[in-house]
Parts: sequence; C-alpha cells; structure tokens
Amino acid sequence: MNKKNAVTIKPYERTEYAYDKLRVCRKCGSYTVLSQKVCPACGKRTLTDVPSAAKREVRRSMQSERLFAVLLALLAMFFADTIPWMAISAAAGLLLTAMLWVVQRRTTEAQIRIRTDRMFARDQNRIRHGMIQDIKAAEGLLEARPALAYEMLREVNTLLRNDPIRNLQAELLQTFVLRRDMDLLLEPLIMDGFSPHLAGYIGEVAKLNRELIKESAIRYCLRYEPQIRGMHRGEDILAAVAGAAVRMKRYIELYPEFIRRYTYKLPAERLERLREVISQHPGSFEQLKLEAEAVHRLRFGGRDSHASSNEGGQGGSSW
Repeated sequence: MNKKNAVTIKPYERTEYAYDKLRVCRKCGSYTVLSQKVCPACGKRTLTDVPSAAKREVRRSMQSERLFAVLLALLAMFFADTIPWMAISAAAGLLLTAMLWVVQRRTTEAQIRIRTDRMFARDQNRIRHGMIQDIKAAEGLLEARPALAYEMLREVNTLLRNDPIRNLQAELLQTFVLRRDMDLLLEPLIMDGFSPHLAGYIGEVAKLNRELIKESAIRYCLRYEPQIRGMHRGEDILAAVAGAAVRMKRYIELYPEFIRRYTYKLPAERLERLREVISQHPGSFEQLKLEAEAVHRLRFGGRDSHASSNEGGQGGSSW
C-alpha cells in the first residue's frame, strides 16, 4: 500500500459524550458505533442511540409502576365492604396515581441517566462483541474502500481505544493524499508504543495544520526521537513538529532543547517566529537564542530573513 490515493473523508461528527456514538438494536440487543441504518447483526432497521433506548426502558418501567398503583386501587375497591369505602379507595387510588405521575415527571431525566449507566454495566460483553464486529467489518473494506474503512475505525476508536486500532488508522491515513481542508484528527491516534505510520502522519499534519500539534504529539516525538530519526526523512518529521511547536511560547518553554536540535531545519518563517518570541523574553532561552541566531546568520548573513522570505511579492504566513 505504497501508492497514495486521493480520497474524500467525511467530517468527524463530534459528540458531548463518547457513548453518544453507540447505538443498540431494539430487536436483538446488538451494539454498534457505525453510522449505518441497518443492524449489522439481525439486518433490521431498529437501531437507536443508547439514551433513547434507556428512555424507552424508563417509560416502560414508569408505566408498569402506574399500572401497579391502579391495580392496588382496584383491589382496594374490590375488597371494600361499603360504598363509602369504595369511594375512599377510588379517591386514594387516583391521588396515589397522580402523585406517582408527578414524581415520575420530575425524576425522568435522572432515571434515564441511571438506566443508561445500568445498560452499560449490564451489556459490557455485548458492547465489546459489537465493537469487535465493527472492526471486522472495517477490516473487510481495507482494500476495496479504504476511506470508508478509516471512517469506521475512527468511530470504533471513540469507545474502544487501543494501539492496534490507532495504528491501523494511521497506516490507512498514510495511504491517502492528505489535504488542508480535510477534517484530520491527531490526539485520538497518539499511541503508547512506537509506530512509523503514526510518526509519518504526525509529520504531515505538522505541515498541513500545525494547530493540531499539541503536547501529546510533541511528547510522542520526544519519547521516540531515536526511532523517528532512523526513518526515511525522519529528521524532516521532527523539524516539522518543532516548527509547529514554536507557534506557542508555552511549547518553547517546555521543549526548548527539542526545538534547538532542529532549528537548523526550520523554514524561514518558522525561524523568524522563533526569533520573535525569543526577542520578547530577554534573558530566557539562551541556548535556543544562540542556535537560532547562528542559523539565521548562516542562512541570511546580514540580510533580514523576513524580507528574504517575502521576495517575489509573497506575503508572510500567519503564526
């Protein structure tokens, strides 16, 4: 899978909670995080999100409670000896049912949250089995429809987060022609172990959208710096990450030695950004300042690097 393919990836739909992606079949009880309309287990169009399923269970439970209250009232009326007692029983039953209904209305949201938690605790094995089936479905599309396979694994990774799934996503992404307009993700793909696919992807993201390079990505590159340096164009990957890091003073403060090691490979506008931040904090970043000034002199001599980078009428890029 060395040839890169031009693909279209659907934007990632972000949700407040990870479990919002999970859906359950009302017919067979199977779980999935895929966006298809048909249940992958039974083939029925009966998929619903977990909160909706919990809400249905709560409503059924509340209906049963109200029916039980009515049944008690009817039994009280049946065993009443006189008509006044029958009337009292009926009135008490109506009052009890009304009070129960009011209490249920006020506690519905809390009951739905409790029932949702119970469903997750009760159906752990079913959820795990559903995730495994989703992964198998994605693996079956790796060759025929790699973009769709990536989208499916991206959804699975919302709930089932482990290195093999992340590595497979990173490997797929390395077969795509990545573009600046794509909805690319990086944080959810950071692994515990080293992956050349992830390292390569981090390098591409650092060039396409440096805003995605956060502390977790920088720490990953620091942890596996020797392995990345040993890769083809590994130093370019690390330099791209260092260049993305200089956009924030905080990252320069946290990782000055990492940035210093790759200052000599920074593009002109990244080098200028680094020099600008350092100049605003005299007395700080001494070693980094020496390195940045040495690289600047080596490249531009006495010329202004900002002016040189804009020769030919080209405008400077944003930080």
